[in-house]
Amino acid sequence: MPVRDRPGSPVAPKPRIAAIWLLLGCLWLLGSEVRAQLLIGARWSWPSQLEGLKPLQVRYLAPQLVLVQGDGQAARLLEPRGLIPLFTDRLPPGEAYFIADHLDLPLAPQASLVYRDPSGWALLRLPSARLGEALEYHHFLWPLPEEYSLQGWQRPLAKPAAPQALDLTHLIGAVDEGRLKSHVESLALKDPALGSADRSNWRTRYARRPETYASTQYLRDQLVSSLGEGAVFVEPFRISEGDSTMYNVVGNLYGTDPDAGYYVVCAHYDAIGLRSRGGWDWRTDPAPGADDNATGMALVLECARVLAEQHFPWSIRFVAFSGEELGLWGSRAYATQAVERGERILGVLNFDMIGFNDLSQRLELVTNPASRWLVEQMRQSNRRYGIGLKVDVLEDPSAWLSDHSPFWARGFDAILGIENYLPTDPETYGVRNGDYRINTQYHSVLDLPDSVNYELVKRVTQLTVATLGQYGLEEGLPDLAVFTGDLIGDAGDDLRVRISNPGLGPVADPYRVRVWRCGADSTGCALVYDQQQVEPLAPGDAVDLSIPWDRFGETVFLVEADPDNQVVEQDEEDNRAFQQVRLVPHRNIVVFPNPFRLAQDQYVSFSGLPRRALVRIITLQGEPVWSGAEDRKNQEEVVLDFEVRWRGQNEEGNEVGNGIYVYTITDAEGKVLRRDKIAVVR
Repeated sequence: MPVRDRPGSPVAPKPRIAAIWLLLGCLWLLGSEVRAQLLIGARWSWPSQLEGLKPLQVRYLAPQLVLVQGDGQAARLLEPRGLIPLFTDRLPPGEAYFIADHLDLPLAPQASLVYRDPSGWALLRLPSARLGEALEYHHFLWPLPEEYSLQGWQRPLAKPAAPQALDLTHLIGAVDEGRLKSHVESLALKDPALGSADRSNWRTRYARRPETYASTQYLRDQLVSSLGEGAVFVEPFRISEGDSTMYNVVGNLYGTDPDAGYYVVCAHYDAIGLRSRGGWDWRTDPAPGADDNATGMALVLECARVLAEQHFPWSIRFVAFSGEELGLWGSRAYATQAVERGERILGVLNFDMIGFNDLSQRLELVTNPASRWLVEQMRQSNRRYGIGLKVDVLEDPSAWLSDHSPFWARGFDAILGIENYLPTDPETYGVRNGDYRINTQYHSVLDLPDSVNYELVKRVTQLTVATLGQYGLEEGLPDLAVFTGDLIGDAGDDLRVRISNPGLGPVADPYRVRVWRCGADSTGCALVYDQQQVEPLAPGDAVDLSIPWDRFGETVFLVEADPDNQVVEQDEEDNRAFQQVRLVPHRNIVVFPNPFRLAQDQYVSFSGLPRRALVRIITLQGEPVWSGAEDRKNQEEVVLDFEVRWRGQNEEGNEVGNGIYVYTITDAEGKVLRRDKIAVVR
């Protein structure tokens, strides 16, 4: 006979209590599962789809792939932006994500493959405590950034104006090819006087070997001799508990303004030999790394020596990174600390392998869109001062295989100077154009000083000295400048305008910045922003101004810097620029203008729509007038992302009459998102 509860009994039988607790436990586990953080890989097609991702934690961005972290609801936030989820993964306790390259090597047994990209990299999961063991199998493991900046993929090119050529003969001529060669030999060989013939004289700079500290000490001593004892610091870091300690070496050339920020001139000094014929054992075999990357380090040391006596408005840091060959560990540690300390990095010039090429005196500058201005500065300096390099540009925000990449991830502007990206790829532009032959010594024990083109190393060093050195001269005028591309939509739907000073003197006097809203033909401008700027602007520096703006759609703006001519400049032709900006909301649906004046407005914009949304226009009596979908051309020549435009016409293409109309917006499933009225005025 079943047991019944006694009337009024305050205590349920034990089986019922157990069932209740079991149910609560299941609900808690289910809630935890929903709340637990997921890593989601999603496919994107247009840069505009990346706008508005800020509520989610973006961890990596590659061509057509973005990795975001969020709870179980995150995937639902991606689809309205047109992002297609490819995979999800939940991180077990004690593990971490790593990006792996060199996929020809076997994966460590500790690794779990999460995603393999067609372009040649993979996303792995590894137990953090066993990272050292995993490096035995796979030598390049870059920790997935906790946050990845979208800035470098979205900001348009802002081309700086060319300062007038000044006499930098004394600086450029001070670059000593003999010193560069001496640095390469000292880093690659135990005794430079004995040369490369004897294998026992080849150094190792593999970052996990304790012998590498001899090179750390050499770099410190060289920077101290140029910058002074109190200006050089050795910063230790570890890639995991119990693993070898590695060291970054940082030398400071202090500027006149401690708040002006600093530039970074950097290279990595560790080396690897995993492509050596017959195999390579990191515990016993050498890794001399003459081209990769004693050449880059020689440039850093020589730039510090030549520029040490110059006086700059901002500082320069000369940095030697370790752990690059294992996964960009040194630059990652540095960039992370720079963000934590709130440091202002104006730009990063990273050099990696600049001396193997013997076909031409060629340098490839690798950049993302945000950092293109640094490339333009170097290209102009190459022409202006007759350095004589063939400079090619690779704009590729996914070219991450060197120490510029962690700076990109943190939103800093950075470029890579390299002889050819990538050094063993026969399909690269340099190889196909006959300007570069594949580097057969790359990542091998045969990367020795005898194979280095020291004339090329000298010219790249001269270019770096000239690019920064022109701002160290006390003569010269400032140049307030604004360029097409310097006005962009900010993440908060405001506008941001960049005012630059590519001149050779500081902007010390106050100046005004004005922004005008203009008609489509750049006439009939109305003032929307007028502010006095009082903060000084150092040579080579820039300032970003936030301009409140709550209207959406395509607008032509005129931006003016110093319209009252209060600042004496070397060039006033670049003080104003017109630019068309298209702002589309992503968080809310916005309909504008309302009322719609047919004689004045081009169209009504229904913006901030989800993918495949449908807009219907009807009369007050319910008669259909027009309809348009987010994924169709409608009355436009191209499909517009997250937007539908109505030009005040019916389905036959005739203009509608005066009056009040009703619009309805539905999503792809037919759910009504908004229903309201719009006035049409002829």
